[in-house]
Amino acid sequence: MKIFVFISILVLATIVRFVYLDKAPAGLFYDEIDLGYQVRSLLTTGRDYRGENSPLFFRSFNTDKTPLPILFSAVTSSFFGSREYQVRSGAAIAGIISVFLAMVLAYQLTRMRFVSAVVGLVFAFSPWQIQFSRIAFETIFMLMTFLATIVTFWYWRESKRTWVFLLSGILLGLNVYTYRPMSLFAPLMTLSIFVIYFREIWAKGIILVAIWSVLIAGTMFPFLYATTLVSTDQPRINQISIYSNKRIPIMVLRNREIDSNDFANPQIGKSAVRSSFFFHNKGLSYLVDFSRNYVKSFSFDFLLVNGDPNGRHSPDKTGELVFLDVVGLIAGLVVFEKRIKEKNYQFLLALLLLSPIPAALTVDGADHASRLMIMSGPLLVIIGLGYASLWQWFSKNNKYIIWGIGLIAVWVIGVVFYLHRYFIHYPIESSRQFGYGYKQAIEKINQQKNQYQKIRLTTANDPPMLYYLYWSDVHPNEIINLTLDKIKPFSIEERLCLGKEIEKLDPKSLYLVSFSDLPLDFRYPDRDKVPVGIKLLDLVKYPDNEVAYYLITRDMDDAGDKVPPDKTNSCK
Repeated sequence: MKIFVFISILVLATIVRFVYLDKAPAGLFYDEIDLGYQVRSLLTTGRDYRGENSPLFFRSFNTDKTPLPILFSAVTSSFFGSREYQVRSGAAIAGIISVFLAMVLAYQLTRMRFVSAVVGLVFAFSPWQIQFSRIAFETIFMLMTFLATIVTFWYWRESKRTWVFLLSGILLGLNVYTYRPMSLFAPLMTLSIFVIYFREIWAKGIILVAIWSVLIAGTMFPFLYATTLVSTDQPRINQISIYSNKRIPIMVLRNREIDSNDFANPQIGKSAVRSSFFFHNKGLSYLVDFSRNYVKSFSFDFLLVNGDPNGRHSPDKTGELVFLDVVGLIAGLVVFEKRIKEKNYQFLLALLLLSPIPAALTVDGADHASRLMIMSGPLLVIIGLGYASLWQWFSKNNKYIIWGIGLIAVWVIGVVFYLHRYFIHYPIESSRQFGYGYKQAIEKINQQKNQYQKIRLTTANDPPMLYYLYWSDVHPNEIINLTLDKIKPFSIEERLCLGKEIEKLDPKSLYLVSFSDLPLDFRYPDRDKVPVGIKLLDLVKYPDNEVAYYLITRDMDDAGDKVPPDKTNSCK
């Protein structure tokens, strides 16, 4: 019976993560396409699609990718025929494994199967977990590896087996190969282990501890060196860092001017008062930015109300947790306060407090659900522990049992409302942010591309070439030989409803343009007319029936039911 409960939780987690995986979210985003094409290249050529073969990273068009998500997805993708399932199945399975690992971790922490089951349910239906278990982003692979590291290390504490101890060192190092925030957090986690479990580790003897340390460093540091100090991604790292905030130096100077009263008595070359250097400096300003990001990561707004403002990371106006989880969190913190002398509780609390640091060092990291995914691990364990302790208290006091049943009912209602929002509303609301329309448009292009000498793909939305390569089944070996004069991106300086832009079109070329390029509605006869000089070949609509893309070419005939470009609605 007990095994049945745990199997049931995993089955529920599997259903929630796999059902309609090709439709919710609608469309594969650029990063997912990138992973899918890397998997295809790995399975067919043994290399990344740039033709390189490094154990440390996969080189993409725009950045270097961590290898473990791609390697894991390469194993799972072969079991599915649907392109969307091939790309996302790895993340979904990683999410299910995370639920299992969370239950194991909860049992290691409390030695209570009931608590383990409650934690499993919290993970299985967490909006935060569901969101990133259904998109092929790196973050869920990071959480899976992170939880596996804790479970393995705690298993060593129980078993005292040497091979488990060494395995935990390897896993600590492998964390950095999952997602970039782990490049900072994995060393912090290693340091926490050393501090909290120092005596137990040192008891293994200096030789074994040295081997364990070498395994950690030998696994971790090659990746850190290759992806930071000598990485082609350095501009990207600098771009998202809080130190890239150009407003800070300007505000420092402006505040110093205010201290010097320069506005009332402007003088060329006037020096700031000495106290200004103490109150207004870049170091203090960066620290304030970091502190603001860190505190906001624990905010009511982010966790329970609005979540991540990025529609790819969270449905609109939806917190990262079920709203009632605030009750479980408070109860869980009470339990932790009572058992804080136990090392495992200290360790989990340390991980929770350290987890926002990597995200807080980035410009938009305060409510970036993907970079803050590390935080969800210890946080959801605490919430599950709190719910379990509340139910145990209610069940021991029969007169309050109705409150326990009510608590369960409210939580279930919250989950049901979230699932309704996710599966019904979210595919429509987020379609633009998930690259919807590229697949449909490229399928239409492939049906008629032989009729044209050139194909031009708009850059108005995501970079289009990778979408074309993936959905057109271009073999990775053919990228080098792909004639870019035949197929390449293009941008429009002004709207295509202007005559001077239409004249630039080539009648021997097929153009994929977005609605922002050509903001006219050709869906129905009573809407806008096609401007003279444009031949409308086809259109692609978003799930909400709005125009996504047009397939057009230059019309040299200029006949039919058309209007001059300057007479169209958008050009008046």
